[in-house]
Amino acid sequence: MLQRIIILLVLGAFCLMTQAKAEQLALMPYPLSLQQSAGHYSLSTQLEVKITGMSQQRQLFVNRQLNSFLTDYGIELTSATNTSDSADSKLVIAVNLAKAVDYQLPQLGVDESYLLKIDDNGIHIRAANDFGALQAIATLKQLIWSARDDSNIKLPYVTINDMPRFPWRGLLIDSVRHFISVDAIKRQLNGMAAAKLNVFHWHLTDDQGWRVESKSYPKLQQLASDGLYYSQQEIKEIVAYASELGIRVVPEFDLPGHASAIAVAYPELMTRNKPYHMEDNWGVFEPLLDPSNPKTYQFIEAIVAEFSALFPDTYLHIGGDEVNPVQWQQSSAVQQYMQANNLLDSAQLQAHFNQKVQQILAKYHKKMMGWDEIFHPKLARDIMVQSWRGMESLTEIAQAGYQGLLSTGFYIDQPQPTSFHYRNDPVNHDIQLVSPLPEDKVEAWQFSMPRIKGSEVKGKLVLIKRNGYLIHGYVKLNDNHYQKVVLDRRLALTKSQINFSLDSWMGPTRGEFELSAGELLTGRMLIGNSHYSVTGTRLAEFDFAEVKLLPSLNAEQATNILGGEATLWTELVTEHNLDLRIWPRVFAIAERFWSKKSLTNSDNMYQRLVAINEFADSIGLLQLKQQQKGFNSLVFPNTDITPLFMLAQQLEPASYYTRHHLKFRQGLYHQRASLNQFVDFLPVESLQLVQMKQQLKHFQHGNIQGLQQVVDIMRQWHSYFPAVVKLVKRNPKLSSLTPVVQDARAINTIGLTIAQSCLAGVKIRNSEVRRVKNTLQQLHSQVREISLASGLFVEQVLEVCRQ
Repeated sequence: MLQRIIILLVLGAFCLMTQAKAEQLALMPYPLSLQQSAGHYSLSTQLEVKITGMSQQRQLFVNRQLNSFLTDYGIELTSATNTSDSADSKLVIAVNLAKAVDYQLPQLGVDESYLLKIDDNGIHIRAANDFGALQAIATLKQLIWSARDDSNIKLPYVTINDMPRFPWRGLLIDSVRHFISVDAIKRQLNGMAAAKLNVFHWHLTDDQGWRVESKSYPKLQQLASDGLYYSQQEIKEIVAYASELGIRVVPEFDLPGHASAIAVAYPELMTRNKPYHMEDNWGVFEPLLDPSNPKTYQFIEAIVAEFSALFPDTYLHIGGDEVNPVQWQQSSAVQQYMQANNLLDSAQLQAHFNQKVQQILAKYHKKMMGWDEIFHPKLARDIMVQSWRGMESLTEIAQAGYQGLLSTGFYIDQPQPTSFHYRNDPVNHDIQLVSPLPEDKVEAWQFSMPRIKGSEVKGKLVLIKRNGYLIHGYVKLNDNHYQKVVLDRRLALTKSQINFSLDSWMGPTRGEFELSAGELLTGRMLIGNSHYSVTGTRLAEFDFAEVKLLPSLNAEQATNILGGEATLWTELVTEHNLDLRIWPRVFAIAERFWSKKSLTNSDNMYQRLVAINEFADSIGLLQLKQQQKGFNSLVFPNTDITPLFMLAQQLEPASYYTRHHLKFRQGLYHQRASLNQFVDFLPVESLQLVQMKQQLKHFQHGNIQGLQQVVDIMRQWHSYFPAVVKLVKRNPKLSSLTPVVQDARAINTIGLTIAQSCLAGVKIRNSEVRRVKNTLQQLHSQVREISLASGLFVEQVLEVCRQ
């Protein structure tokens, strides 16, 4: 009962699940085709299952999985016989083969289509092979869960024809920076199967550790793992479990950089042979394998041989990213090697090195996969390039005829709204440049956005005005192409204010600029929920011919993009908040990879995501329990933590890499830093605030009850603040929250005052709007690991309720 109450609190006690059922079945990813007809099929206490054509091993696995799932609903699984005439519920799974075949490993491009039909004859699944049947079962589980009630399960009559849009739908988990146990990995694999993801990209080697037992080079785990590594038997166990779920496992063995752990164990393989220590800081480091040393390739081949025996998938990821060439540049042996091989620079040396690695991989029937930096015309076309640099890089890769995957925009270690991930499509959109007419006025501004760590982001803003009205805007960030922005004229408080939004590699990016008569630009950029100040100046001369958008891919080039991967790097993630950082939002990312491109309604997505969040909990994912356990760890035993959940609804971890950069500034950007603060157990996104934004939209469309619900929630928050203050005072582990609570309380007071006045029909004067917005921006501009996300929502309420 307590767990159910906590779930409702985490979900903000919304009614969205009911709305989702009324409008669309709560399935995610949503099927390609779903036809629903009148009627329901009731499941009894027994479900008779008949499976034909499926391999024996996977049939046993499916029976175990179904039995485990159905037990929670009081349903017993029984096997059908050819003479069975039982009146009990029936499930028929037919794989379209004449007889059961040998067990098959999942592989790229396998047919995952299926037909799922529920009518008065029962539940029928038809698929071309085991893998389509597995995807159908994943859909059936969601249908069963969403159809439950207190008495029985009534499944809607549906006919579902489904297949994925992309063949490569992955999740990367970094087991290096913080080690993840076998049980936790298996749990994530269960979640992946539920979300129809089919590639587990396992990051196993990096600067901070080597996580795979090696028989040929045992000092890797003996000296460079801190005792935290997977035995070869454990690797085989996980690979076999993933395979039964229909999931491929692609290991990552970082070459030639990110090699500090290798350097600790075998310094003689490094370009600079010297003693190395275990690296526990986060970042990019100098150790590089020596490409001029034959022993380097002997080492690589030995590891590839071991990996080939452990990981049956065709692809092996070699990393290849963020190579710092200093050691190569300072090595006389490497420089001589480059001269002997006519290599002009470090980029050519890395491509040469990769060619040799590719030859080794080919001996073991493996294909090379790596990050953007491996892309080079000297490499064979069968390599797979994974883009962390974004659509610019991915477009170039696809245009050159190479296969690619998108990960930019799916970095889930960065707290970002699920809607941002949902808009992020692996195939770029066809956006046409609108050139100015001769009589139009073109203005251009340059600006810079300093970051907490690293170089500042530089940009240009180009505006087209016609008859004094702003009609189009374009923004260029760093060396990327220009992007057409969405201009929001409603939010301008002055004639010189420009508000725009776009999606960048950093996240959802919103600019609010004041363009003064003195040719100066000031304002802020919101990267997700994080505030960054911006300054700039007007350009005296500007040629609009400079404005070039990212070219769209033609149909043939688009086929080179095989999908994408969500990536979870674990600098700020441990096993204690692993599920909380992955789920439920990866279901929405999985929908982007699986479902048709036209499925883009974020409001509908969120309605289903609320239901899926609870479904994920029901199948054993721990995102809700990890938050509850984390909050309990911050207070004395037997303390009521309901006030913390109420506070959490108003807050979010700071978006983008704000937390990483702050920890770097504080000297806490390393493996030893504790990750047991309140912010570590905050969900990435407040689903309560999402629901309130939707209710605010309803109010804008004439439904006054939308604003009434917003007021009711703010009143509830208001009533809990005394208890929150008391909790923070009494529990030392919460003491750092004192200023956050004070500011959240001030924001809620402002928001409640505005919303109640608006509900009474009183609009806010523009002069008052400016004053209140300045106050809200000052509160929000505090650079913290926790974002006062409710403040941004109150700004929206202010705009809706102004005169």
